[in-house]
Amino acid sequence: MPKAPKRVLFLVNPGSGVNQSRKALLADFASQHLDQEKYTWEISFSESPSHLFELSRNAADQGVDIIAAVGGDGTVNQVAKGMIGSQSVLGIVPLGSGNGLGHHLHIPIEIPGALEILNRGKIKEIDTGSINDELFVSIAGVGFDALVAKKFAMAKRRGFLSYLSIVTNEYSYYRPRKYKLMIDGQVIRREALFVSFANTNQFGYNTIISPDALIDDGLIDVCIMKKVPLILAPGIIGLLLTRKIDSSGYVEIIKAKEISFSRRKNRPVNIDGEPVKLTKDIHIKVNPASLKVIVP
Repeated sequence: MPKAPKRVLFLVNPGSGVNQSRKALLADFASQHLDQEKYTWEISFSESPSHLFELSRNAADQGVDIIAAVGGDGTVNQVAKGMIGSQSVLGIVPLGSGNGLGHHLHIPIEIPGALEILNRGKIKEIDTGSINDELFVSIAGVGFDALVAKKFAMAKRRGFLSYLSIVTNEYSYYRPRKYKLMIDGQVIRREALFVSFANTNQFGYNTIISPDALIDDGLIDVCIMKKVPLILAPGIIGLLLTRKIDSSGYVEIIKAKEISFSRRKNRPVNIDGEPVKLTKDIHIKVNPASLKVIVP
């Protein structure tokens, strides 16, 4: 007997990214490009990040085979949180702004291409990270990148130009902070513009902070970035975009399983591109092979 088709639920974050017109056409694309013999599908639209989490958790509890996040890294984060520990598999249709996880996994940003990846159905087990009680799939961080995440979340416009404008406007005034990091039992002290905890290689927009980061190695890449003199900043941006930032001397990368430190103030933390208020005491750990994802 032929196998029963698998169930796919597309969870759409209407507010993410800059691709609203394409999201509106998702049903048409799914009808045309998704393998109808393999899959039955439906679409749900969220009303908030917490609603995304609830929709994902309910779908996982109901045994939906594939829960596809339609949006950016923040959307993927909420969908993944809802399905951790279940048998459901994460699909990604990267229609957000930066799409860091989608870029890292080489998932096309055009809907037909992303649906073709779903049709192939290749499943990979990937790591996730935890920062205090919050899950992250791609990257978390403190310092300047968390400030940028906060300003970007408040911006009227999304997209790379808005992101670059925030970085440019804030960079000159931001003072590096001192960090005392406990990394796998060893204490290191650094003054840094930011410290990122990378499960993937980038923030999004193909800005590569950790070129050798692997999403299935059981490790988090601790990326400690010094503040670069303003005159050298254009060159550093070029290195970020060409996967060569680790050759600059301004970034130090340490692979680790567990990291902890304390801050003077409980400022927002960047979690998969979204600003989240956490306590002063921070604890990060890797969760090996904790999420199943459809990949090319």
